[in-house]
Amino acid sequence: MSREAPFFIVGSARSGTTLLRLILNAHPKVAVPPESRFVIELYRGSQRIEIDPFLSALASHKRFQTWDLPIAVVTEELRSMAGDATEVAYPEAITAAFRAYARVNGKSRWGDKTPRYVEHLELLARLFPTARFIHLIRDGRNVALSYANVPFGPKTIGKAAALWAKRVCAGYQVGRSVLADRYLEVLYEDLVEDAEGETRDICAFIGVEFDPGMLDYTERARGSVLQRASAYNPHVTEKPTANVRSWQDSMPPDQVEVFEAVAGDTLSLIGYERAFPHPSAKARAIARLSARGLPVAKIRERA
Repeated sequence: MSREAPFFIVGSARSGTTLLRLILNAHPKVAVPPESRFVIELYRGSQRIEIDPFLSALASHKRFQTWDLPIAVVTEELRSMAGDATEVAYPEAITAAFRAYARVNGKSRWGDKTPRYVEHLELLARLFPTARFIHLIRDGRNVALSYANVPFGPKTIGKAAALWAKRVCAGYQVGRSVLADRYLEVLYEDLVEDAEGETRDICAFIGVEFDPGMLDYTERARGSVLQRASAYNPHVTEKPTANVRSWQDSMPPDQVEVFEAVAGDTLSLIGYERAFPHPSAKARAIARLSARGLPVAKIRERA
């Protein structure tokens, strides 16, 4: 594997991808910026692109602006790669942005943490033939609960379950059938329970040596968390515990049943135990309405 092979952290939102980003970003050689989104959003289907329009579009992209990286630094990186050419391959242009971010942070390897890319693995694999993909999966019932107190994302149990199942299955199916040894699944619960063991495995997967300082990310990461991310993940720079907002304690049983009526098969596919292997007809009916976004079974925590 190339020493410059990138990696992508993907998964359903609210699954711990920010935590994993901070752990890997604490490695002395690895830079993982805030989520990009522009890798997919700026792609127009053409293998080669004009440099100047790309740089203009990148500079104006809201997610790139959160990197606090002058576009001049990306321009310098891209010009050093392209020479006098006015066009480059699209992956080279993207690589220039990430290399520039890594360089200004004193790092030599780059990765990306954008959860929603889990739905675009085949495209990313074609654009970056040496890339590795880390699919972080968290129990969907805890993912649904995490939407209760944030101003974004689904607001009904059914819709949260449907979105979680869609993204988990997208990564699972493409990763296992298409990407083979370029794909690694990591359970959030395992990462929390055995941070060192899981981090060692991830390091081996992406081709870097494990560094003990990665486990000190709670100190190293404080300046790496965007204000918005910190607000919606208030404990992200603290050592996590497996039972923070545990669905067993915090999700009302009727909502557990509705969630499992929508996404029970996906829970079983990943290996999570179901509380309601055979949801009632009432739960299934509520699930159908809730999954459509109707104001039925709104996410709530147990009183």
